[in-house]
Amino acid sequence: MRVASVKPEQNTKTLDKIIKESLKPNVRRIDLDGFYPESFLREYGAAGAYLPVSTTGQLGKAIENCSLAGQVCGSTAFSIWCHNTCLWYLCNTDNFYLKDRYLDKVADATQLGATGLSNPVKSFFGIEKINLHGEKTSSGYRVKGFLPWVSNLLEGHIFGGIFKTSERHVFALFDTSSPEVRLSPAGPFAALEGTATNAVRFLDAEIPDEMILASDAKAFLGKVKAGFILLQMGIGLGLMEGAINDMRMANKRLLHTNRYLPEGPDYYTDKLTELKQRTRELSTDPIASAEDNEQFLKVLQLRLDAAEITRRTTYSSFLHQGSSGYLERSSGQRRVREGMFFDILSPSVKHLYQWIETIKQV
Repeated sequence: MRVASVKPEQNTKTLDKIIKESLKPNVRRIDLDGFYPESFLREYGAAGAYLPVSTTGQLGKAIENCSLAGQVCGSTAFSIWCHNTCLWYLCNTDNFYLKDRYLDKVADATQLGATGLSNPVKSFFGIEKINLHGEKTSSGYRVKGFLPWVSNLLEGHIFGGIFKTSERHVFALFDTSSPEVRLSPAGPFAALEGTATNAVRFLDAEIPDEMILASDAKAFLGKVKAGFILLQMGIGLGLMEGAINDMRMANKRLLHTNRYLPEGPDYYTDKLTELKQRTRELSTDPIASAEDNEQFLKVLQLRLDAAEITRRTTYSSFLHQGSSGYLERSSGQRRVREGMFFDILSPSVKHLYQWIETIKQV
């Protein structure tokens, strides 16, 4: 796997400092006003925080970096995951044209990217019908269809997606600057408004062969699926860490009554530590974790457990804050909403149960 590179002169700020100065002051704007923190996402890349995705054995570091942002803003951690996943596709494609054109630019966030796999992956399990269809042309494919929501996506961004032809499913990298690819706002949603989530319509879009990540999408998905899911752990782990911090802060004034709650920050810290350890182990070799069924079952179970525990942690944090956690500006109710999204982020909780059962039946 070719490793991307970030210019040394770009590493002028630590990631902690970038999060503190460029993300934290904007959290309420992101949550309440739908502000998309593009400048932060680019600073994050310039500091080399996406780079571990492309470095063998370092996926866990990419997850850790994402969780640092997630402690402050779960919405932005999701945007980071979208970009990380696009980079993961580029790292694993055999298309050297795409690697040469985009790998370094996506790694340092000169080029922002996203992923549009929710619909096609659901279609493989009979949950939905696939929305994008393509036909072969002399120079590539002509694609038409509609995706109701793709996040971290503005004009000029790229994203990985799958379309179906008469013969197979094809995995492509789509460029939203194409005039045949139209974006329109999606939502509004209960949370995650500041993630540049758009509906995408393909109007007989010409996709050249050079933009094909893999001519056999199912085989490529079989290779990248564990990394795709493991990278989501940065969202959940960050949400948990932020919620635990909120519990400890609330206990400074409410411990006299919070001590009666059945579960507190120490309990959830133990759960977080366990999830982090499992994540580190499975992310050491994400390709092996994808190709071995026993290992991939562990990945799916980890993601399912993370969803369940994140939900409980964020709600417990809300209870620790009491009535102040119900204020519009409060992190308590915000993290609950962000945790709800983590439950339905593809693969959702019910999809994870289905996926696990499908593998066990083989």
